[in-house]
Amino acid sequence: MPRARFFFLVICLLAISGFNAWGKNFAPTFNQIMAPNFSAASLQVSEPAPARDSTTPTLSTASTSTSQETLSPKPPASLAPSDPNPKLKMPVVQRLENHAPFRVGVFNMPPFAFRSGGGQWSGLAVTLFQHIANSSGLRYSITEFENMDRAINAVENNTIDFAAIAVDPTPEFELTMNFTNAFELSGTSIAIAKHTHLPLLNLIESIWQSIIPRFVGVVLFSLIIFGVIVGLVERKKNTSQFGGGFWSTIGEGVWWSSATISTVGYGDRVPKTKRGRFAGGLWMLIAFALTSLLAGLLSSVLTVARINSEIHTPTDLLRLKCGAVLNSAAFVDGANMKYDMTPYASMDDCLRALDRGQIGAVLGESVRLRWLMNQPQWQNLIMLPSPIVTLYSVFPVSSEVDPQTLDVINYHLLKITDSKEWEDMRHLFLGDQS
Repeated sequence: MPRARFFFLVICLLAISGFNAWGKNFAPTFNQIMAPNFSAASLQVSEPAPARDSTTPTLSTASTSTSQETLSPKPPASLAPSDPNPKLKMPVVQRLENHAPFRVGVFNMPPFAFRSGGGQWSGLAVTLFQHIANSSGLRYSITEFENMDRAINAVENNTIDFAAIAVDPTPEFELTMNFTNAFELSGTSIAIAKHTHLPLLNLIESIWQSIIPRFVGVVLFSLIIFGVIVGLVERKKNTSQFGGGFWSTIGEGVWWSSATISTVGYGDRVPKTKRGRFAGGLWMLIAFALTSLLAGLLSSVLTVARINSEIHTPTDLLRLKCGAVLNSAAFVDGANMKYDMTPYASMDDCLRALDRGQIGAVLGESVRLRWLMNQPQWQNLIMLPSPIVTLYSVFPVSSEVDPQTLDVINYHLLKITDSKEWEDMRHLFLGDQS
């Protein structure tokens, strides 16, 4: 009996030992299956290493570490921690001290570029570029040109890298060069000659083609309506002034409304009833407004007729010979609108021809044309208020300038034009552009 107990205890111990060994081998797999968070590495079951013999190569430490790095699990990209300090989208390089000297072209084009009293180049475009160069550390050299055509050709032929002038971008320019960001609202406007002496026939024609005839019709219709109303209201109770037959009453009422709108006020016809006085007071207010509007319209039409009796809308330019600087955006705009365009080498040549009566109108860049109209030598010329095309002025850049450098220039250009210093600069060179 004691032996039986002994053997039973031995068998129990062996069973317990076997169960523990079995549990150790399979418990990780079970935990891996049941655990909610697990990695790919925890699923790998290590296999016993094969016995080495003389023919089995031995891995070096370096190769072993490489294999471990290759087999080691990496968290998916979606679970990777985000960068707490994301980089701003800005140019890679914001300083250009090490850049080769920029070849910059200029020519006389006030108010954007001109020689100052000390012989140095100044102007809105030149000063803006100088600020860009100073803030970015860009070194540059100046090349002078006789006119815009030669400067643009130099940019297209990559003879220079940059032109410190303001141009309006066109599809033709886009094919041969690059541009900076815009820095000034511009476009194409029209300059014409004033007419100090206006013939009578031209005056009558200008008035007839305006809105004045239709407005006069509205005034006459209102005059008759209020005259009829007051005459009929006063007919029975004010027979001494508005009595008589039907047409006689209507005539007296219209006479009263005519004297009222002209502010003559004879006093021979006066409404006496409440309804008549109410209608009379209302007509006084309306008549005052109508006469004021009519006087304003006449003044406006006479002013436009005095400026130029031949031009009322851009369509009228189709009947005239127009001038513009050769290869400028204004010349392209005029050609696209089927105007009879005459090319000139400079804007001064265009305005001189207009002043002498050789052409009927000049097309030019809006900002520069408005500035020129304020100069004493062109006091006989005037600029029409509305541009025919609205664009933005930019700097032309050679196509060989690398995009990174252009990004840096644009960055500093936007930074300067967004500051109060830019408004002071515009006022200095352009004056009041309103």
